[in-house]
Amino acid sequence: HTRSLVPEAFKSRNLFFNTFFYAKLSDNGKGYNYKAVRRWSKKQKVQVHESQLDKVITPINVGNSHWCLSVINFKEKRIEYYDSLGGTNPKCMQNLRRYVQDEAKQYRKEEIDMKGWTDYTPRDIPQQRNGCDCGVFTTKYADYISENRDLDFTQDDMRMFRRRMALEIAKGHIL
Repeated sequence: HTRSLVPEAFKSRNLFFNTFFYAKLSDNGKGYNYKAVRRWSKKQKVQVHESQLDKVITPINVGNSHWCLSVINFKEKRIEYYDSLGGTNPKCMQNLRRYVQDEAKQYRKEEIDMKGWTDYTPRDIPQQRNGCDCGVFTTKYADYISENRDLDFTQDDMRMFRRRMALEIAKGHIL
């Protein structure tokens, strides 16, 4: 049984980058390196631009010990950062702003004015109460945000989410 169709109100045009994207973009946390990722969107046959996407969703590994989620949200004109431990990451947000600007220069030959954009690190999101569930929280943030759903899960849901993820991996498809 596969996942039922997502209701129209929840549909979104999303691009998901893997865990290596931000490591390359941030030069493994040492700065900024657009050159290392400049072909990533081209390989996906999409431009990182509001005319083609609503969101770019990327997991972020912090210090090789914690997972968070970043979202370039074109509809809301903001760079979003979701951390199940309540942390912030201004450098990540700055790098993602530069990335949007560099993509526009590279593929559209235009300058993007991001003055109206905001940084958004919500505090009223589900938080982990242990030291081992950040990956599951990050995955569920991505899942819910990609479908424009409220983040209405809790730490108590993690065991079920882990089991479901294991089953989906074993079956080779999303349930």
